[in-house]
Amino acid sequence: MKQVKIGCYSAFWGDSASAVKQFLENEEPKLDYLVADYLAELTMGLLARSVAASKKGYISEFLDLVLAPYLDLILKKGVKIVTNAGGLDPVGLKQAIDEHVKSRGLDSRIEVAAVYGDNILSDFSKLAEQDAFTQFDPLSGASSSPEAGLDRADDLLSLNAYIGAEPITEALKQGATIVVTGRCVDSALVLGPLAFEYGWEYEMTQTNLDHLASASLAGHVIECGAQATGGNFTDWRLSAFSSHGGWSNMGYPILTFNEDDTFSITKPEKTGGVVSRASVIEQMLYEVLDPENYVLPDVVVDMSRVQVSEIKPGHVLVRGAKGKPPSPWLKCTAVQQRGHRIAVDFLVCGEEAEDKARCLGAALIERTNTIAAQQLPGTINPIGSSDSAIALIGNESSLGSAASQEKRREVVLRVSARHSNRKVLDILSKEAASFLTNSCPGVCLLTSGRARSSPNFVASSILVKRSKVIPQVRTDTGSTIAVTLRTEGCQLIEAAKTRIQASSQPKALPRNGRKLVRLHQLAIARSGDKGDSANIAIIARDPNHYQHLVEQLSPELVFAQFSHFIAPGGQVTRFEVPGVSALNFVLTRSLGGGGLSSLRLDRQAKTYGQLLLAGTTLEAPPASRIMSNL
Repeated sequence: MKQVKIGCYSAFWGDSASAVKQFLENEEPKLDYLVADYLAELTMGLLARSVAASKKGYISEFLDLVLAPYLDLILKKGVKIVTNAGGLDPVGLKQAIDEHVKSRGLDSRIEVAAVYGDNILSDFSKLAEQDAFTQFDPLSGASSSPEAGLDRADDLLSLNAYIGAEPITEALKQGATIVVTGRCVDSALVLGPLAFEYGWEYEMTQTNLDHLASASLAGHVIECGAQATGGNFTDWRLSAFSSHGGWSNMGYPILTFNEDDTFSITKPEKTGGVVSRASVIEQMLYEVLDPENYVLPDVVVDMSRVQVSEIKPGHVLVRGAKGKPPSPWLKCTAVQQRGHRIAVDFLVCGEEAEDKARCLGAALIERTNTIAAQQLPGTINPIGSSDSAIALIGNESSLGSAASQEKRREVVLRVSARHSNRKVLDILSKEAASFLTNSCPGVCLLTSGRARSSPNFVASSILVKRSKVIPQVRTDTGSTIAVTLRTEGCQLIEAAKTRIQASSQPKALPRNGRKLVRLHQLAIARSGDKGDSANIAIIARDPNHYQHLVEQLSPELVFAQFSHFIAPGGQVTRFEVPGVSALNFVLTRSLGGGGLSSLRLDRQAKTYGQLLLAGTTLEAPPASRIMSNL
């Protein structure tokens, strides 16, 4: 049975560049492919600014820190590389790689292909006239909370459609050994090579769709690097104190895909971290909204009945993903710059530290507005309440009603603000220092020097007809191949049958006199963001307790836990994932406008899962085997 081995060394632009050494400097593992994910909404905004300043629109670190220093090892091992480091200029990155390879005299041994065509910014007006766009709903088919669309393109920095794996497969068919793409979905970096290796078609038969779904799920599990091997893991001690260095030597994931659509996850030998059923399930549900309809350009994945099991220590087997026809629409993400933002951090200590900090924060915003009105009369609006945040760190404010009422004697105060005029934020930065001597006792700045403002990016999503996006493949022959995406057989998404929505908290919490336990004792969790929505996956530690969680952990209860984060119109929707004994909660309008522009402490819902575990108590299951050591 043919197996294909793929390693992932990067989850985002900024991940450890040293991770690639795990796969190249040792005899094992023997990989067929290395993949690397570099792109996120913030990355696209930063690259767009770079292009506007006549600089590079791609991730140059891929060439500088990975390809150039390890090129000889890459050739020795015969491993192919697929990455989305092309960003806004995949062709530019291909040319830079070609020049480097030629300077080394290795151009006869390496074929580089660029996949592009995802950038539709220049076509926005034409496509809008053709009614090619529609609103994006994070829960397609569920009538939840559609996000606002775009009405013009003159202030956009970038507008990219999420394309799929088919052009990557085509690039490999053309003989490419290195494929660089723009804004494809992360899992396509894995699906593309697997479709090439197994000779799969992208036609919409059920057999093909199941192939594509299994491979896409495999890509989703490893795309975030060490998050599948013990990073962000609820039972963190197992990872932090693991053999071979724990977190200081974290292993990155290795995927072994089998011809029968099953796959296993492991990591390089003599690396830290943990690969277990629990760590893989946490990552499987990360940033997933509807588990029955994980929408991708090539296929819609139903992971609700997926089975995950440990075949031996450190080796986890995954099986059972099912495919559905893709949607006739592709998701697009637009990035705009709307003014600037700033954050100033103070340490406030002593008695009444929390009250002092709140008073200081309010006074700083008020003084800034007063001085701005004097220095810039008639042209400046004050910093409004919706464009400022006074956040206390260390007093459990993120836990909302579940926070401890104990008064803290040490907190960090963060004062954040946005404004269209950078001069207003410069005033805030200058005035912050004066509060060290003219406000409360026991205060100091946590930064050296004045805080600096930065561009305030805003991301928004819309849908574009897939027939209007035509990916292109540029090869070393100089030819360009257009890949026409299949449209026949596409289907609109139907809402999952297990979906339950809530837009309010429960009126009462019936307890029936039973013993109460913390949710952390019954479950593990992983959370993430999609625009202004968050997901929280709750996985039963003991599958025998899954039905108890279904009965006890309602969307109303989760709404109550996060009501201080959910904006008007936001909802909590619960989905059941019985295959892995999990519940997935989606919280719309819960991130303060989305990760790029939010003034929240946590702009990407990274903490939401742990907050839910820590702040929620449930009735104990009958005759429960509760973890006594937590």
